[in-house]
Amino acid sequence: MKKIIPTIFTILLLFISCTKNTENTYAHGTLPTNLEAQRIADTYAIWKKKYVTSDGCPEGAKRILFDDMSHTVSEGIGYGLLASAMMKDKTTFDAFYKYYNAHLDANGLMNWKIDSTGKMVGENAATDADVDVAYALLLAHKLIEDEYYLAEAKKIIGLIKKHMVEPGTYVLKAGDAWGGSMTTNPSYFAPAYFKVFAEVMNDDSWNKVSDKCYEILFKSWNPETGLVPDWCKVDGTTPADNVSWAKYGGKAYYYDAARTPWRISKDYVWFGDVRAEKYCKTINGFTKKIGFSNITDGYNLDGTTFRTEKTSAFVGCFATATMTSNDQEFINAAYIENINTFNDSYFNDILRLLTLQMQHGMFVKYE
Repeated sequence: MKKIIPTIFTILLLFISCTKNTENTYAHGTLPTNLEAQRIADTYAIWKKKYVTSDGCPEGAKRILFDDMSHTVSEGIGYGLLASAMMKDKTTFDAFYKYYNAHLDANGLMNWKIDSTGKMVGENAATDADVDVAYALLLAHKLIEDEYYLAEAKKIIGLIKKHMVEPGTYVLKAGDAWGGSMTTNPSYFAPAYFKVFAEVMNDDSWNKVSDKCYEILFKSWNPETGLVPDWCKVDGTTPADNVSWAKYGGKAYYYDAARTPWRISKDYVWFGDVRAEKYCKTINGFTKKIGFSNITDGYNLDGTTFRTEKTSAFVGCFATATMTSNDQEFINAAYIENINTFNDSYFNDILRLLTLQMQHGMFVKYE
């Protein structure tokens, strides 16, 4: 007996050691088992030091530097609010939200681009940004526990419905002043958020917005690869109207579309939605075929690449989709690839942080 007890105790310690960082906070899906305990805190600290500034801000506010390390875009504020909410960093969260509120358009949503002095240089709101802001406020209510955040979230959700959902169709518009059935962006589709909005607002129309997102997604995707275009019409065809300025005519899986797996995979890990599972299974098949080490930053929808750089925006978002599978080796490899892909630029760095947070089980469902 004296020899058996230490052996059992040793095995128990090893088990606890291996599992203490992999407790799954999602209702569905699988976390990596090789999570590094300090990874998120370190990544968040490095990101804040480089990209967060009070220069050009109202007193008490902070903003996030864009690719040019000068301007700020509403998308970045949305991302920053999500990241800081997950870190329970109330001071930074409140500073970002103060900046958001200092740059509202006539509809009460943030103008999409602001210069280094605080002057608006890109008018009207971009839908993806305000959708992220609304969900970040819900996360802050859940994780930081301040009732103010819930009231603000409900306000913004109401404004999004009024100005960013096309009347009569449930199509998510590109912004509060443009878009709809002839111009929509699959990477803005956040069906998991919209299901939460339906619960928070007691408004079933948000479930119809979620359903419409899937309808368009599966009309626009390539069923062999899962890849979708940056922009499309409601019937899934390209080019969308009024996007002649978009790289590659908005027809390719480029830096907008790259975010789609990150958005859709949440609907599986939170709700177990079979449509999300179908989409992610196809995306996972594509990334398995090409290999994570060979991912590039631009594809035709048939999976042929026309770019050579490997970036965090593509790697990280593909990596989140792996968590919808039960292939632990694949999931773990995707986590390591996300860690090891570092591009030192605004868009790639923030998506690397957000996707790593999701892989660590931090992107929890609001309830």
